[in-house]
Amino acid sequence: MGHTTAARTERGTPRTSPLPSSIALEFPPEPFRVTQARHLGVAALREWGLDRLADTVEILISELVTNAVRYGGSEQVRVLLAHGEGEVFLAVDDGAPGRAHVRQVGPESESGRGMAIVQALSDAWGTDGPRTWCTVVAADTVSRGDTDPVEP
Repeated sequence: MGHTTAARTERGTPRTSPLPSSIALEFPPEPFRVTQARHLGVAALREWGLDRLADTVEILISELVTNAVRYGGSEQVRVLLAHGEGEVFLAVDDGAPGRAHVRQVGPESESGRGMAIVQALSDAWGTDGPRTWCTVVAADTVSRGDTDPVEP
């Protein structure tokens, strides 16, 4: 079953990508749902044969869903995790009108690093209204930040 998602490339150009494998979750913004979303996301990655990305995507799910639970503006959080065209696409819609952004925090701060982590671990990320999304390259022949095949 295919799923079409709208996202923006690193340069901010809108694109529509048909992604053949996806899971969609919707739940109330309750803290214990973060763990459930992580577990379901990792299970989907394993089903798709993308075990090598599980740790990275699990952290990305955790950060984006935690932000949605903590700061969201609706009664439901929506999560889409999809795989296709050499990438994994994660989007979390929290209903909040504000856009997620990387914050500068001091070394003593106990929170506020979520989007910096998303920026560091993903190949691209952005916001589209109440939705925050990120992508991770899934192709075996592409290394992070490089579009040329990797020589063995």
